[in-house]
Amino acid sequence: MARIMRFINHLKIQHGDFILITGNLVKFLMKTKKEDKNFNLDILIDLILGRIGQEGTLAIQTFNWDFCTGETYDIINSKSKTGSLGNIALKRKDFKRTSHPIYSFAVAGKYQKELISLDNKGAFDDKSPFDFMFKKNAQMIIIELPLQNSFTFVHYVEEIYNVSYRYNKTFKATYIDADGNKELLSYDMHVRDIENNVLTNIEPLEKIFIDNNVMNVSLYEDIEIKKTEQPSALS
Repeated sequence: MARIMRFINHLKIQHGDFILITGNLVKFLMKTKKEDKNFNLDILIDLILGRIGQEGTLAIQTFNWDFCTGETYDIINSKSKTGSLGNIALKRKDFKRTSHPIYSFAVAGKYQKELISLDNKGAFDDKSPFDFMFKKNAQMIIIELPLQNSFTFVHYVEEIYNVSYRYNKTFKATYIDADGNKELLSYDMHVRDIENNVLTNIEPLEKIFIDNNVMNVSLYEDIEIKKTEQPSALS
């Protein structure tokens, strides 16, 4: 347990924090299991929740893109495609999932009720969890991933500023809600203009964030951790 506690301390999480966490936890899990064979990621979640307390909120990405291809989305049973941590959270009773079928979050803590009550049709619009997290100054922790594969928040900024290289696209498929009700529904996403060969490269943002003191990049042993420090400054 000593290793995991050192890791939690390294994250500098405080009571009352609003944390969004994502990452590739394979290396961390392997290292920790060498010290404690009984360790699992549920324990990591428990320790983070204990550190932020009842006044804190923990959100974990549970993105799934099957809805975009017309497949049925089940808010309870459709798995996250953005890492094992999200799927573990979805099985826990203290977490609930936000409603958008493409970009959702498993949420526990103070702002759970507000987040799951959001009925945003657009994945990144001004009624989305991204907007809520921005306005509540959520801090993002990224473990062992480049920004390119983790900082989805950039798409919220792109939509708010109505960038020319993305446009709104509507997707329709069957949606199964938390009560098991099925309905054919439409949801939107601000997508890349692939016909004009638009590519997204956000890696240069890391230096900008560091230079402007809105992101700290550190190593815990040889595990890279990025943490945003002042999310409201990212606008």
